[in-house]
Formats: sequence, C-alpha cells, structure tokens
Amino acid sequence: MRHLQPFLDPLADRYSDARFLASDPLEYVHHYTDPWDQEAVALVAALLAYGNVKQIRRSVEDLLRRMREAEGGPAAFVRSLGTPEGVKRAERKAFSGFVHRFNVGRDLVMLLRLLESSWRRHGSLGGHFMGFHEPGARDFAVALDALILEWREQASRWAGPKGLGSFEYLLTAPAQGSCCKRWCMFLRWMGRRDALDPGLWTADSPLRSTFPRGRSLRPDQLVIPLDTHTGRISQYLGLTRRKSLNWKAALEVTEGLRACRPDDPVRYDFALARLGILDLCQKTYRAEVCSGCELLRVCRYGGAC
Repeated sequence: MRHLQPFLDPLADRYSDARFLASDPLEYVHHYTDPWDQEAVALVAALLAYGNVKQIRRSVEDLLRRMREAEGGPAAFVRSLGTPEGVKRAERKAFSGFVHRFNVGRDLVMLLRLLESSWRRHGSLGGHFMGFHEPGARDFAVALDALILEWREQASRWAGPKGLGSFEYLLTAPAQGSCCKRWCMFLRWMGRRDALDPGLWTADSPLRSTFPRGRSLRPDQLVIPLDTHTGRISQYLGLTRRKSLNWKAALEVTEGLRACRPDDPVRYDFALARLGILDLCQKTYRAEVCSGCELLRVCRYGGAC
C-alpha cells in the first residue's frame, strides 16, 4: 500500500486545517483550554458521533449548554456527579429530556458518572486507561477492552435490576468484534497532537502526571475510526476487501495505512472522512465530482474516466 502515500499525503496536508473543524465534533474540544474540560467534552462528543453531522452537533451543543447552566462547565459538572445528590440533580433536571437517537439523558449521566469515578481514582481518564495500556502494545485493543469491561461492570452495579438499556450502545469494545468507530475517534484525538487533534494522552500532555510512569498513547498505536465514509473510501482504495466494517476491517485498513506512515497511520483519517462528509466522494463514479479528486488514479473508479 506504499503506492498510496504520494496521493494521501497532500490530501492529509490540505485537510489538517482548523477551518474544517466545523464539519466535525472535534471542534467542541477546541472551545476549552482546561485539559479536564477537554477530556470530558472529547468523550461525549466522540461517543455521540453517530447519525448525521447536523444532528450530532445539535446534541453536543445541547449537552454543553446543559452542563454550563447546571455547574458552569464540563469538568465542574462531571465532578458534581461524585455525590448521590449530584446524580439526582443531573438525571431529574440538568439532563432531563435529552435525547440523541438511541441514547437519553440517563445514559449520558451514567457515562459522565463513570468519568468522574475515573478522575477521582486515577486523576484522569487517560490515567485510568494507561493502567491497562502496555507501552509495547501494537495497538490499544487490550486496554480498551479492559476499560470497557470495568466500566460495564461498574455501570451494571449502579443500574441494578433495570439493567443498562440503551447505555450499552456507548460501550463498544474490540472483543465484541465492533469496529469501535467512536472510541477509535476519541483515542485518535487523545493519541495525536497537531492542528486538529489535542493529544491529551501523549507523552508531553498536561495530564501526563496522572499516567503510570513511562506510559502514554502513541500515534503508531492508534486504529482508524472506520465509519461509512472511511470504510467505503478504504474499499475504493483497496485498503480492505471486507464487506463488514468490523474490528478486523479497521485493523486491516490501519495496516495498509501503516505502510504509508508507520509512525502515524491514522493521520489520514480526518481527510478521508471529509471526502464523504462533504460529499466529495460519492457511491458511484460521477465525472463532475470524481475528475477533480486527487485519489482518482488510485481509486477503483479510476478506470471509468
């Protein structure tokens, strides 16, 4: 797949620009400077990133407004969930009536309550995650599986007989075979630092004092967030022939991109996703759209021109 690099690098360079954040939930992380605010916003923005972009942005903005009005900001809101009274206020007032497709306000309270527990016990979610993440790991699958399992067990204890319900939709894990698109996106934001990704879990992060000694998340350990856009375009480029966009497909695409950038295979994710989100790559060859695409020569539709 090394032959793709001369085509992918210029595309990634062009889209690695804050001007394009308006089409991505990552924009909301950049509205804050405190790293705990950023970690909280990144988690909710990434895990709500299913559905169309307008709907996602509307839901994230609604949540941020609710947290601001209730406690002044995201980190303060999360910390307020450390008491039973805070949880009741959040469920009955702050997040009452919130709905984003399959998830409701109670689900988001549960998610942020788990985040509060991680902060209290480990200093940050990054600190919690790094307790599972081995420095020499090829990717983050083992650590993510362990975090999701621990959170699921804790959430189940809190939920009791009524069960987790729609909250389970937020806890996908590689062990389940899911491509874990939203978690992979969150971890991309945490594990890279450039004009777009804040890199909160990298070796020089302001949160590094909360990490176990010698542990951090590196760009070469990331896995591409495989959604309908990046999945389809990856198929067009020959990065995967799998029809099911599952964890195996995500690893296969990541390995293909690793041939181009061994140190940073998911560098191309944001740019590839823009092609789909901005409707610059469609589901069939259209000369008026495809003729200007820099990937046409390496796309399976290249023979149609």
